[in-house]
Amino acid sequence: MRVARPGKRGDERDWDWEMPKLTINDRPIEVAAGTTILEAAAAAGVVVPTLCHHKDLSPVGSCRLCLVEADPLPGQVAACTTAVSDGMAVRSETPALVDSRRMILEMLLAGYDDSGGEAARGGADDPKHEFLRWVRHYDVRRPAARPPRYAVDSDPNPFIRVDLNQCILCTRCVRACAEVQGRFVWGVGYRGAEAKIVAGLDTTMLDARCESCGACAAYCPTGALVDRMSLGRPQPDKRVTTVCGYCGVGCQFDLEVRAGRVIGVASNAAAPVNGMALCVKGRYGYDFIHHPDRLTRPKVREYLLSGRNRKPGGDRGPWVDADWGTALSLIAKKLHEVRNSSGPDAIGVLASAKCTNEENYLMQKFARQAIGTNNVDHCARLCHSSTVAGLAMAFGSGAMSNSMRDVAEHARAMLIIGSNTTEQHPVFGTMIRQAVLHRGTKLVVADPRQIDITEFAALHLRHKPGTDVALVNGLAHVILENGWHDEAFLRERCEGFEEVRECVEKYTPERVEKITGVPAGDLRRAAELLANNRPMAVIWAMGITQHTTGVLNVLALANLQMLLGNLGVPGGGVNPLRGQNNVQGACDVGALPDLLPGYQRVADPAAIATFSAAWQLNRAAAPEALSPRPGLTVTEMIDAAGKPEGAPTRIRALYVLGEDPVLTEPDSNHVRGCLSRAEFVVLQEIFPSETAAYADVLLPGASFAEKSGTFTNTERRIQLVRQAIDPPGQARPDWRITAELARRVLALRGSAPAGAQAGWDYAGPPQIMEEIAALSPHYAGVRHSRLENATLQWPVPALDHPGTPILHVGRFPRGKGKLHVVEHLPPAELPDADFPFLLTTGRVLYHWHGGELTRRAVGLLEACPEPLVEISPPDAAALGIDGGCTVEVASRRGRMRAQAVVTERVAEGVVFGNFHFPGEANVNNLTIAALDPVAKIPEYKVCAVCVRPVKPPAPAPSRTS
Repeated sequence: MRVARPGKRGDERDWDWEMPKLTINDRPIEVAAGTTILEAAAAAGVVVPTLCHHKDLSPVGSCRLCLVEADPLPGQVAACTTAVSDGMAVRSETPALVDSRRMILEMLLAGYDDSGGEAARGGADDPKHEFLRWVRHYDVRRPAARPPRYAVDSDPNPFIRVDLNQCILCTRCVRACAEVQGRFVWGVGYRGAEAKIVAGLDTTMLDARCESCGACAAYCPTGALVDRMSLGRPQPDKRVTTVCGYCGVGCQFDLEVRAGRVIGVASNAAAPVNGMALCVKGRYGYDFIHHPDRLTRPKVREYLLSGRNRKPGGDRGPWVDADWGTALSLIAKKLHEVRNSSGPDAIGVLASAKCTNEENYLMQKFARQAIGTNNVDHCARLCHSSTVAGLAMAFGSGAMSNSMRDVAEHARAMLIIGSNTTEQHPVFGTMIRQAVLHRGTKLVVADPRQIDITEFAALHLRHKPGTDVALVNGLAHVILENGWHDEAFLRERCEGFEEVRECVEKYTPERVEKITGVPAGDLRRAAELLANNRPMAVIWAMGITQHTTGVLNVLALANLQMLLGNLGVPGGGVNPLRGQNNVQGACDVGALPDLLPGYQRVADPAAIATFSAAWQLNRAAAPEALSPRPGLTVTEMIDAAGKPEGAPTRIRALYVLGEDPVLTEPDSNHVRGCLSRAEFVVLQEIFPSETAAYADVLLPGASFAEKSGTFTNTERRIQLVRQAIDPPGQARPDWRITAELARRVLALRGSAPAGAQAGWDYAGPPQIMEEIAALSPHYAGVRHSRLENATLQWPVPALDHPGTPILHVGRFPRGKGKLHVVEHLPPAELPDADFPFLLTTGRVLYHWHGGELTRRAVGLLEACPEPLVEISPPDAAALGIDGGCTVEVASRRGRMRAQAVVTERVAEGVVFGNFHFPGEANVNNLTIAALDPVAKIPEYKVCAVCVRPVKPPAPAPSRTS
């Protein structure tokens, strides 16, 4: 209990916590008031058996296995629900308690049967199988086998095997689904002896809207719910803690390894971002690692080995397996020849957000030092380049300002705009659900689609695609009209306020309604919710950034948070969610055409001097200065690769690491044409992707499970990636490939490293990180040794610095935050009579990015085997389309075919497509390459299309007719 004691200032009081003293098995212990006996025992190192209890879940005390004796309380009490008291004497393992536990286990065993299949991998030896472990511990005899009451494999879920014969009704699955995932799939149905866990109203898990996250199986102590991929597999030889290779949330988990193969993924309760929570891709999407499509040795085109030239646009000819020496020598020779004859800017380099910080650092160093060009970019150009540019203009820093857990635990309100959070960043989506459910956080969702998270929203603002600036300016108008802005914050920490006030005066709710389609009353209500529940966090993703007005959209959101003073505080901030696992880190270490590591501009004389000296080649009085001219972006490099000889901007050689531009760039037909005409393309990948058809050399890299290094997640958290297995065949970690190629290129140039960080002989990723730290102030205090037992959020300016969980506390990097005047501009392409629909694009839960990984994960492909196009019921009726019908969607650039889903998730006049499938199923056949003028990001989220049903082929005539 809390006790008030007189303070030092008259009537004021200081508050102290009373610490009850008790004994557990005669051992004295002191704990905080409110601590349960079970928690006190754990603190004292005493193990009390449990089944229904888990530290992450609310205690229910239903299994009674944790009974203890606790004087002065009479009888035996449940340790998980009984609080300690001062002077209590607890005994955890008396003969009477042992008898009680044996009786409880006998009763549970009477209704338990695992004869229909393995309880879990390894049965009672599985560390996750708590029930049989306690049965064995207390030497409880199992009753004679009896016929199972339920079907052994009673649910068709592709990821989770359900066997209710092994269920003891502990309800951990029910609480895990509700309290971790926030999905409420599981419940207890029926009564008395007929009681059982049920999905939904006793239907299948997927029909009950299960997201297949596996939390229920992870928390199940009996094997009633178990990962289907684990059935029949032996215990692992080792478990290696690493970071998920999918989205930017940065979940940690344990890879379970046996005989050099990954055989499972297990939750790791100590994971700093996610704890036990994982999404379906992280938990079940690992089998791509061992897919037979893996590249296992270098391949080169036969014409290269014979010394022949290839006509641009002509057939590249057959592949030939080659050794590493041959492949790297061919690449080095070609790059050297292009550099000498056409200059370094005739070469382009694409780095990868799938690869580690260390590997991306080496790729941009290779481009700038070994080649001499700033033509280096990666997929951040296609997802958050407008975020980086916009936030840098507003604050001087282009990253997420707060942490996901900070937002989930402290925000009183949230605005999610342009982010399908529960499908794109599922684990963070579950945190937001819990914030709404348990803390009453006020959630406003602005999205053209009725995405799943809108079910938890106080208000859904369903605006037209491409009208974000008008919507946010309308919110600002209402806030200023009512005097809800933070005058002190604006006066002390910001500039440009009066100009923005004048601008947003024009954006009345009535005018905004005409532009966006959002009712004026809803706009006013949303502004009131967001302004009067502070701190408020703004969360966005590619629905904001992938527009020709992407930078303007970001500036509008920055304005909103400055108006409300929601910066530099827990639970507030600007929170862009990065799409790929290391897109934040690839930006941090300089894989951008205009920025060096640490976001130092290539045109900054001081930065040029620093990096020129560090990467100096050959001994001279002064180092040769790096180029101060920003390079081409990824979209510009692809376009330049298709230019004919003599064109003013032409890329003759393109080096692609871990990206698939044919699948992910807008206007895929244009990309195919450019790459088919490209003179020389190198692709360094783990699979033969769509881009491989246009490559001249294929180099086999390593997956996230096969190398070490670091990823930096969306909240700037730097985490260790640990190698669990060896790469297949002759595949190599990407950092080793880049380093050896650089040495060969420099040797052909006759250049030798002279600067402190100019060399390419690395012992491993820890040494590369030391080089990053030496050149990037954000990472100055980062070392692999520090990350072994902790994670750090940059900036980490010194070795003794703990990292920075919240940015902009007290001041902005640019000094004062700058509000910018932003006006609504229409998208580059709007519907007309020929193309009457607005197309918007995005992800689905079961796939990620271009699908190269998830389409090679058996369960994920089974859950979502084909592309889907969402269309509203009125539009579908007008076109004669029903659910399951194949449709053709066309734009001015190309066509795609997909299965139609008739749904109210999209508004009339809008269709939605996902971009996870290749060929004619790729929605990027349709998208437009119109670019934001500042960030050069394409407008994936809006273009004009037409839709028509595709008639099924006529049935073949029967032989009897």
